[in-house]
Amino acid sequence: MYNGTEQIRCLEYVYGGLVVIKEYPVFRAAAVQAAPVYKNKPVYFDSKATLEKALSLIDEAARNGARLIVFPETFLPGFPYWSLDMAKGPEWAGTWVEYLRHSVEVPGDETDALCKAAKGAHANVVMGINERDRKYEGRMYNSILYVDSGGEIMGVHRKVNITIQEMLYHMRGDGGENLKVFDTDLGKVSGLICGEHYQPLLKQNLILQGAQINCSLWPGFKGGAEELMTAIPVMTQSLCLSGGLWGIIACAYIPPDQVPTDFYDNNAFDQTFGGSCVVNPFGIIVAGPETFKETILYADVDLKMNAAAKSIINLTGIYSRWDILRLAVSDGDYAPLQPMEPPEHKASARADEVEQLKGRIRALEARHETAERRGPAKDGR
Repeated sequence: MYNGTEQIRCLEYVYGGLVVIKEYPVFRAAAVQAAPVYKNKPVYFDSKATLEKALSLIDEAARNGARLIVFPETFLPGFPYWSLDMAKGPEWAGTWVEYLRHSVEVPGDETDALCKAAKGAHANVVMGINERDRKYEGRMYNSILYVDSGGEIMGVHRKVNITIQEMLYHMRGDGGENLKVFDTDLGKVSGLICGEHYQPLLKQNLILQGAQINCSLWPGFKGGAEELMTAIPVMTQSLCLSGGLWGIIACAYIPPDQVPTDFYDNNAFDQTFGGSCVVNPFGIIVAGPETFKETILYADVDLKMNAAAKSIINLTGIYSRWDILRLAVSDGDYAPLQPMEPPEHKASARADEVEQLKGRIRALEARHETAERRGPAKDGR
């Protein structure tokens, strides 16, 4: 039985008869279960203190051998565990204003600090952020920031569908680069945020791109129907089992002594429980779940187990039927400011121009052929 600690060697014969010995990567992953720093109104957030806490947790995880460190959903500056009370609209607007002010631009001062920490830790860092759009004022996204072990930003994933009270704050993410899987020194890393785990086509897209480790970011609270204590592990296990990949589940937890005493009233801080765990490619929870405490959860990830799982069910191999079922993915990014004339109209206009040119060429060729058949004119012209 594969135990996640031993390694298997493959012999690959290449041109010239040389033998290359490959090792399946084995590394330690860390799921951070912690609380962002919230403040009493009218401030609500403390992005500086939360960033400092994140940097300290990255250092701690690295000292314990972690090379992949995953944080919860919108950890920086915090998840919106509250919603609009129609009787207190102006006060709710204050939460919106402060959320925007404390949010993260990419790149920006906060990402520079995270990149420096990742490089110093020699670890890949996956951070849930509330992202502020650099170009369009007032646009925010529920995002994942990916930083490699060299301290470089690999990219950002913006949640494609936003859930319940998040709709009061967040915009939807695009296709294209927003849906990519990242090549790292550990393997192919992907990420999903909370309700994205319910979307079969989105999960299939990551599986077909060859994701080996999925970073699953959750808010760690019970949810609108108090379903998330079940949904968090089950939906991630489903992804891991069907895709033959690892799942690193990072959830927040806010201890009672860290809950602000004078926040916006319509909140659910008392519903956080955590739930961080690690799932192997057979859908088995191998570490955790941890509940009702701040902690860092560790597990050794052996990509040999991905191969073992795919020997049974492989959606990129024998279990694929791309001839009868295909996934169409948009490559476009859709900004608020677009030309009035749709791109397809421009393409159509260019096609018309091409056809006109072809017609002129055919007419010239016909005239040339007619002239050749008639022979030279009597006056020598």
